[in-house]
Amino acid sequence: MEKIYKKHLFLIPVMVVAIFVFAGGFLARADDEEDEDEDHSQESVVREVKPSTTSTKVQQESVSTSVETKTTILNDSDGDGILDKDDSHPSVPEIYIVEDSNKNGIVDKFEK
Repeated sequence: MEKIYKKHLFLIPVMVVAIFVFAGGFLARADDEEDEDEDHSQESVVREVKPSTTSTKVQQESVSTSVETKTTILNDSDGDGILDKDDSHPSVPEIYIVEDSNKNGIVDKFEK
């Protein structure tokens, strides 16, 4: 049995080399076919394009913004909602000023 084994032992490397050669040739042919397909598709896409240039100048508008602030203080010393310049008695709130022209003890606003 050892004689048969030794006789056929050289066939293993020969078969391995044959497989690589066959597979390499097959793959090379497949790559060539793909390259030919790509060449044909590229040829149909090629078009002649004439370059053209256009130049335009755009002037940007400038915008200037200025803000002026003036502080005005209006006083209401008694807190009744009437400014001191318009209030006849600026130190006394209007709620405390009542009129009773007929002197009956009832404020005239409530008699109406």
